[in-house]
Amino acid sequence: MILQENISLAPLTTFGVGGEARYFAVAESFEEVIEALDFARARALPVFVLGGGSNILVADSGFDGLVLSLHITGIAFEKKENKVLVTVGAGVVWDEFVEWSIAQKFGGLECLSGIPGTVGGAVVANLGAYGAQASDTFVSAEVLDKNSEGNAMRIFKNDECDFSYHDSSFSHASGRYLVLRATFALSTELPVKISYRDNRFDLAALAAESGRAPTQSDVRNEILKMRGEKGVLQSSYKSAGSFFHMPFVSAEKYAEVLARAQSLDAEKEEKLRPWAWKQPDGSYKIAAGFLLEYTEFQKGYARGGAGISPKHTLAIINVGGATARGIAQLARDMQESVERIFGIQLEREVEYVGAVEQ
Repeated sequence: MILQENISLAPLTTFGVGGEARYFAVAESFEEVIEALDFARARALPVFVLGGGSNILVADSGFDGLVLSLHITGIAFEKKENKVLVTVGAGVVWDEFVEWSIAQKFGGLECLSGIPGTVGGAVVANLGAYGAQASDTFVSAEVLDKNSEGNAMRIFKNDECDFSYHDSSFSHASGRYLVLRATFALSTELPVKISYRDNRFDLAALAAESGRAPTQSDVRNEILKMRGEKGVLQSSYKSAGSFFHMPFVSAEKYAEVLARAQSLDAEKEEKLRPWAWKQPDGSYKIAAGFLLEYTEFQKGYARGGAGISPKHTLAIINVGGATARGIAQLARDMQESVERIFGIQLEREVEYVGAVEQ
């Protein structure tokens, strides 16, 4: 295990802000993870597991404990009929895994292209975009239970993870579980079949334009193009991508939101369609960016070193010299504005590490 003290965390996050970790360890194996946890336990230190640093905001005061960076890598696969079971180390960069799967002509991950972070983080957060989620192909994970005697290993199968929209049981376990490896079931059947459609992503149109069935590479290229247009590729801005979840509301609440939006600006409401999607249970998923369009927090807004992406209302960015406290204050003001206008409380996607708001 590589152990260091007083390591700046800002360069290890996509926001590029935050203070130092009191201790910082890199673990490349199960044995090194155990060594790091034993070190923290002996000193009664809190532990934060760092993946790609893409969905976190580290406090300006840093983290007074042990930050454990998982570098467990490796990809192995086994073909079974029209499926292939792929086991991946939690420290593998998610988009590199997606790119690898496409090179192997294994389908199922192409719509999740261009998303930063690691495989372990993708499982914990149930990473999702463009009609796909990590849980769609997830089979099982090798997980270390920090609360068990001897740091026991356990296999979690898909139906034991309580997956939901951008969420899983792991994210509610207060750091109890460490995902070390994950197995996914990918398809060897081509061409790819994708249900997602919007006014910028239509496989039927793509097929007509190219004169053939779209490949995984075609889909990946379209996804990367759209993510670039929205400014949410890792190379676009210093940000954590979408800062807020899409809220789910009842049919009655959706009707209230629609009426309120039309009363404020009917032309804008029409121009921004589609902005809500009816769910099988009768509820509606609402685009958080649509709600923000009726606030003062527009694309390109800036306050101090924190701002909003010129391309994507949901992406808070580090314009230059931002602090974690400034970013958190901007996020809180955005939430309060939406709640004041529509009566909806936006929930953060971004995890706060340390005393961010103090």
